[in-house]
Amino acid sequence: MRHSRFRLSALWLLGCVLSGGETVQGQPPSPPPKLVVVISVDQMRADHLTRFASLFEGGLARLAGEGEGGGGGAVYTEAHHDHFFTSTAAGHATISTGVYPSRSGIVANSWWDRKERRNVYSVADPNAPIVGRAGLSGRSPANMMRDAVGDWLKRHSSGSKVYAVALKDRAAITMGGRRPDGVYWYDAETGRFVTSTYYRDSVPGWVRAFNDSALVDSYFTKEWTRLLPEEAYSASREDSFPEESDGVHITFPHRFYVMSDSSAERDWEEEGSTPRPRYPEAYYDEVKWTPFGDELTFAFIERMIVTEEIGKDDVPDLLFVGASSADYIGHRYGPFSQEVQDYYLRLDRMLDGFLDFLNETVGEGRYAVVLTADHGVLPLPEYLARQGVDARRIGRLERQEIIIGPLTEVLEELGILEQLRGVTASPYGLVMRFREEVPMYIEVRARRDVASRLRESEYVADAFAYDDVLEPSDDPFRRQYLRSFHPNRAPDVIIRYKEHYLYRMESGGTTHETPYRYDTHVPLVFWGPGIPAGRYDRRVQTVDIAPTVAALLGVEAPDDLDGVVLQEVVR
Repeated sequence: MRHSRFRLSALWLLGCVLSGGETVQGQPPSPPPKLVVVISVDQMRADHLTRFASLFEGGLARLAGEGEGGGGGAVYTEAHHDHFFTSTAAGHATISTGVYPSRSGIVANSWWDRKERRNVYSVADPNAPIVGRAGLSGRSPANMMRDAVGDWLKRHSSGSKVYAVALKDRAAITMGGRRPDGVYWYDAETGRFVTSTYYRDSVPGWVRAFNDSALVDSYFTKEWTRLLPEEAYSASREDSFPEESDGVHITFPHRFYVMSDSSAERDWEEEGSTPRPRYPEAYYDEVKWTPFGDELTFAFIERMIVTEEIGKDDVPDLLFVGASSADYIGHRYGPFSQEVQDYYLRLDRMLDGFLDFLNETVGEGRYAVVLTADHGVLPLPEYLARQGVDARRIGRLERQEIIIGPLTEVLEELGILEQLRGVTASPYGLVMRFREEVPMYIEVRARRDVASRLRESEYVADAFAYDDVLEPSDDPFRRQYLRSFHPNRAPDVIIRYKEHYLYRMESGGTTHETPYRYDTHVPLVFWGPGIPAGRYDRRVQTVDIAPTVAALLGVEAPDDLDGVVLQEVVR
């Protein structure tokens, strides 16, 4: 399939060359934009672009042609992440590298390292400490096995600038690639944007000045209220839904502080007449879970664009933006909540201001924007059940029933239960840690027997052993898993729970990480000079983003990518 897609792309490009530098349609190719901005809205489902469209009148309307403000770009209605573990790190690495997680090495947010016998965080690097935060563990793209589109751009033009910013470190780092000019993320303990020594030895003066301005503190006295009257939220369910969040703080308005004279309830203190958080670390973390987190991100990015003069000269630049608050909010309240709808109404306005800012600083017609997401999300199973869908929340007791029982039975039968050092169960699968004296053939049999028993569970759609990953299969989900499989970064037993069955530790909220459509289907929009507006219903993949961005920038991409140039965008 991949090779046939490359042949089609090659034939198209050949047609352009034979027509004397013009496209087959007879239009001269557009000059590369001076800046391409790739905006990844963490956890944005494709239907978030359409379900609230009648209320959009700002940036989302301008990009997608939906709502009142719209002109729109090239909109792909069937864009998917075609890998198994739909997580933040894997999704963003796929967007930036143009290859599946099996080849980028970023198979999940974290994984079991089979050689070192330990869990590894996707962007952890003890050799790259956080600048000015010696107590924090280091961060870098050291675990990435492929260059990203920003690296291709830097090879093509050393004067080009490449930056990436997000609240999440794993989003910013995996988008930024291996050789960017700057990557920044949010430190939730201090409320400051930080970087690591992998990128630079000291924080630039403008970053210190932005952090010292304490913009983050200004949100403390704000309430998160609905942007519009409640009747405008008819596309969402009722505000009070017990399975949201912690089951208590589930309705508007959402406050950072409790206005009470009781010192037992008060989580703020006054400095003069200004309330300040009594526990700053808790407040700085909580900001991420509101739209204010992404407001802070865009404010930081605008300061960066001006100070670093991004998009100002005739050499093309590349900027990655991660809107991470969307994911935090979605996890707490679910995609059909009024909170999520309100976030996207606010994002519409944030992007409107950001596009106006780019028009003023970079210049109208000199930049292009890509809008996409790293994954989708499952609606709250209780909400789906109310619609008649077979949906369930798999709690702690159910997980013990699903895993511990079969695991104990198998290990007892094999006579190695006493040799078990520990077990880790997660949405990514099951890891069994044995003592060294257990023979390898016994471990292999244990993995296969446990997988077989797991398949008997009413909660499990499929389970298979590490040793059987490469066995031929007609199951499309098995093929999807191969795109997430790295032989040294995989669990012992891979588990696929049933569709709409939520594996989650907390009592409320929701999550993603599955190969089902609600997690793979994301928006994809290309907008800018020379990109014709249109809606395309054919299925495309997120690995197509990087080569298409490279083509927009006039940059040669590697010839072994899993993605191809989207021809409707680059004519």
